[in-house]
Amino acid sequence: MSEINLTPKQSTAWNYLMDSTTTDVLYGGSAGGGKSMLAAVWLVTMCLKYEGIRTLLGRTQLSTLKQTSLNTLFEVMAMMGLKGDNHYHYNAQSNIITFFNKSEIILKDLESRPGDPNHEQIAGLEITIAVLEESSQISFTAYSIVKSRLRYKLNEHNLIGKILMTANPGQNWLKKQFVIPYTLNKLPDNLKFVPSNVYDNPHLPASYVEMLGTLPPQQRKRLLEGSWDTMEEDDQIFTFDTITESLFKLAPNTTNRKFATIDVARYGADRSVLMIWSGLVLLECYVFTKLSTTELYDQVKELMDKHGIDRTSTIVDSDGVGGGLADLIKGVSFVNNSRPLHGQNYINLKSQCYVRLSELMKEGKLSINLMDSTLVDQLTQELLSVKLKDVDGDNKIGVISKEEMRKVLGRSSDLADAMCMRAWWDLKSIKSTGRYAVQFTNW
Repeated sequence: MSEINLTPKQSTAWNYLMDSTTTDVLYGGSAGGGKSMLAAVWLVTMCLKYEGIRTLLGRTQLSTLKQTSLNTLFEVMAMMGLKGDNHYHYNAQSNIITFFNKSEIILKDLESRPGDPNHEQIAGLEITIAVLEESSQISFTAYSIVKSRLRYKLNEHNLIGKILMTANPGQNWLKKQFVIPYTLNKLPDNLKFVPSNVYDNPHLPASYVEMLGTLPPQQRKRLLEGSWDTMEEDDQIFTFDTITESLFKLAPNTTNRKFATIDVARYGADRSVLMIWSGLVLLECYVFTKLSTTELYDQVKELMDKHGIDRTSTIVDSDGVGGGLADLIKGVSFVNNSRPLHGQNYINLKSQCYVRLSELMKEGKLSINLMDSTLVDQLTQELLSVKLKDVDGDNKIGVISKEEMRKVLGRSSDLADAMCMRAWWDLKSIKSTGRYAVQFTNW
């Protein structure tokens, strides 16, 4: 049996994980900070110490979890002298590790999916403690549901439910919930943030640290230095701060005109998205999958009638199959690659609308009033993926294509595309003064 020596930062997190007051621990920073090792040691120790408990090890993708965190678990158990089929059994079909004392580690996929917004695969579980690996990729909704399941055998063992989150820096809900309050010394007593970086781990080979030093500047600051403040890149037009500051910034004005913006699915896996607006306040977001054009029209028409929105206040992405819905609704047709309004210096209308949308956010004129935190998380990720395109020759401004955003996100940017179309009416209400524009009225 090998001796496991925790680093000072791991020891700090360990003390929080074993006390009687802390409920949530975020351990994160640069790559190589020993996050997975800490998580594995804690899970195995708790399972050995407390008979019959049930623990959760989750990540967005189960396949990735098996290639990374599961291997670390096996390494830790070997270091502790535990042997498979003697001290524990791993069932690769059920994805459960069961120890000789009936305690369990359940491996779970925590990816947010349109067809399962409430994570039904975990909503029925009862667990004692949980680890969320690479939690910056996990939605706030998934985190909240996992927390709500922490109740199994707590009274029997005189424990409190605890959750350990590991993460590299990112512009996401972790920064808002943990990192910013920590820096302001306003983090609640039951929540703990332990910042770590590569230099805290003496077990790493020098070549690994040197490799991190060769990364591009933004990645180097994030993965080597562990900075949470350098994710915004020069070519991004939205920032995490401006997006979060737009949440519930304004109250809907009932005298304002209402609008509907619709992005229509192009491929089988894409979503059709309908957004309802009161002025520049986003009130509702409806997501539809695998509907025919007529079925989608019926759903959209019903919601337009419900919210009192006429066709002149409805805009539809008319590229591809969206043209059929636009013909039925007879509203405003939005063609992404069409000419920008007023002859402004953008490569297309979509780029012009995205830039104007970002300006409205920065000016504090737009508000995202959505109650579904999963949708907000996904919308935030999609907006952060919108980047300026390097356009040679004519110095026109453009954003990267939907296909390029898909490569970054791993899915289509349907929510962000539906949102950007709201800027069309704002742009229509401005008077051109050549290459730029001056606003003279506002909805």
